[in-house]
Order: sequence, then C-alpha cells, then structure tokens
Amino acid sequence: MSEIVKTRKALFPEPVAELLRALDAAGFFEQSMLIGSWAMPLYREFFEIDYILRTMDIDFAVRFVPGKKTRQTDLAATITNLGYIPVFTQSGLQKFSRENFAVEFIAQRRGGRDDPLTFIPEWNITAVPLPFIDVLLDFPFTAQCKGFRVRAPLPEAFFIHKLITADRRRGEEKRNKDLEQCSVIAPKLELTRLRNIAESLRISKRTRAAITSSCQAIGFPPHFLDLQP
Repeated sequence: MSEIVKTRKALFPEPVAELLRALDAAGFFEQSMLIGSWAMPLYREFFEIDYILRTMDIDFAVRFVPGKKTRQTDLAATITNLGYIPVFTQSGLQKFSRENFAVEFIAQRRGGRDDPLTFIPEWNITAVPLPFIDVLLDFPFTAQCKGFRVRAPLPEAFFIHKLITADRRRGEEKRNKDLEQCSVIAPKLELTRLRNIAESLRISKRTRAAITSSCQAIGFPPHFLDLQP
C-alpha cells in the first residue's frame, strides 16, 4: 500500500498537528515517519482500528543515510521555534518537551546493543538507535490530513514490530502495552500484506521465537505470518 489516503478531519490535537505541519514543510516525511501510539489516530481513520491513546510521547523514526552530511533543515531549531524546550538525558539524547508532550527520534540500530546515540546531521537531531526500526520504515503509507501530509507504518508492519519488541521489554508495563496494541490491531489486519511483510524479514531464531511467544500471548495464530525457519 503506497498510495496516499486522504481525510478532511482534524485527527490530532492542535499542538501535535502543528508539529506535524512543521515537519511536513521541512520534507521530513519524504523518508522518515511518525511511529508509536500517535500513529493510532491514523489507524482509526483509515483502517477502523480503535485504540485509546494514553501517552504524550510523540515518536518519529528517522531514515538515517550513513555518510550524508548535507543539512536539509535544522529540525532542532524548527521544533524549539514551536515552543518546545530541549531536554538532554544522561546518555546525551536530546528530546523536546512542551505542555507535557515529549518528542523523540529513533533510528535503526546498525551495531550492537551498546551503540552510541545516532547523530543525524541533515536534520541536526540525535536519535536513539534501536533494532527492527526498518520493519516500520520499509512499509509506509502516507496520509493527507487537514493541512499536512504525514507518513506512518502500515498496521501490519506496526503489528510485527510490536510482536518483536514486546518479548524484549524489560518492564512488564511496556510489554503489556505492546501486546494490548497488537490485540487491538489483530482483527483488522490484511493477512496477505501481513504475510508479505513477514516473509521479507531476515530474522534470527531468537526473533522468530519472540514473535511466536507474543502471538501466543494475544491468541493470534503464528502460522498466519508464515515465518520460515
């Protein structure tokens, strides 16, 4: 699914819509995307997936191109100009905070678990390197909302990503949240698209076991993904 889906509805509260408009104007959504729970308003509108948001964290996956040094837009400045305050974690990650909203960028991890933060020079931001982000970035759709376009992962890609991450969570609360989101999405999955995405993945036995474990936890038949050994 690569076509643009359209709506005239205001799907996001104005502080979030304002941020998405600014990122769209900067060209951010040409390669990168909105991920996490704030993709759910799009899923509700276009895929009839109803999920109650309970987070103020706004997460974005950045398509990182190694070796690219040309500045496109200073996103740090763009975001702070909207009234967000830069906040640095102990690890050096720069987040942005405004009215209880917290903005964070995430990139595909290329090395081991101890990878340092990823600096994205073309956007002047830092991103947390995490595994399996490419599962989201490689299977997008684009939504034409009221006043802006936003790119997000297809629900089937989001579903597989959450199946993997849930089993890796160290905290029970976050694991349960991942599985809850999977449970809500599961009845609305397009199974051919789900299987095609699953078949495209190169995953280890450990990851395959994680997916199977999460499927069993939510009562979803693992064979629907047709994961090959």
